[in-house]
Amino acid sequence: MASQVILLDYWPSPFAARVRTALAEKGIHYESKDEDLADKSPLLVEMNPAHQKVPVLIHNGKPICESDVIIQYLDDVWKDESPLLLPSDPYLKAKARFWNHFINTKVYESSRKVWMSKGADQEAGKKELTEWCKLLEEELGDNLYLGVETFGFVDISLVPFYNWFNFFKTFADFSIEAECPNLVKWVFSAQPSTMADEVVVLSTWMYDAGRKVWTTKGEEQEVAKKEYIDVLKVLEGALGDKPYFGGEEFGFVDVALIPFYSWFYAYETCGNFSTEAECPKLVAWAKRCMERESVSKSLPDPHRVYDFVLQFKKKLGIE
Repeated sequence: MASQVILLDYWPSPFAARVRTALAEKGIHYESKDEDLADKSPLLVEMNPAHQKVPVLIHNGKPICESDVIIQYLDDVWKDESPLLLPSDPYLKAKARFWNHFINTKVYESSRKVWMSKGADQEAGKKELTEWCKLLEEELGDNLYLGVETFGFVDISLVPFYNWFNFFKTFADFSIEAECPNLVKWVFSAQPSTMADEVVVLSTWMYDAGRKVWTTKGEEQEVAKKEYIDVLKVLEGALGDKPYFGGEEFGFVDVALIPFYSWFYAYETCGNFSTEAECPKLVAWAKRCMERESVSKSLPDPHRVYDFVLQFKKKLGIE
């Protein structure tokens, strides 16, 4: 009898994203149930009565709580047919657990200060986060991953926070990339290629231009729209007539770029333009990627992203 795996999820949560990433790495099929944390489901309360928080993995009716515990559980249960996310060597395993705890405490708390505070508290958060990221950058060294040669537990622990690093540019005029360029480069580490490097750079430009679309008005917004569309057209040119950026197979470049597709609707609605009208081949590529279960189940709904953007616009006083 096949295992039944259910994930009680919450799309913006970096801790839930860890579990989604681990499940994808393991190739484990699961059902995702997205929670409304303002109105928690009876199932969440039943499965995690101690904290009533996500993520919760339900395996054959039994709950496993806390992202780190869940990832280690996945290694224990699916150890034969899938690569281990935690090293088998006891010393390396202990080291991975140390850095995971470091990320959970130091990086997470400093990140919250950056975007949830102002003035002196925010400046203190920026200073702390920079210090912690530099320590992680030193730990990374010249390795491909924080797990050395293999993507693993520590990488899974840290990488969801990258999505939040981009918001710091808006809220705190603060760039992790400027302070720790090698750490940001690590996010896109894989089999290097010229195209992959180009897409990484273009993705950054696209994000910056897209952010300007929804944080500006009038002439400044029009300039941002042009920049954004220009970058998309370059990407469309790189895609050409291939089904994927790597050719016939879905690969690293596609993985690096496809998460931005969830933001297209927000940019288009805020800026009153159509990405599909400007770059039909690129949108066709995105829709093709979305036909893959690994992609469709990992990306947030575009309308939820748009609601998220509206909340931030309100907080920033942008109408």
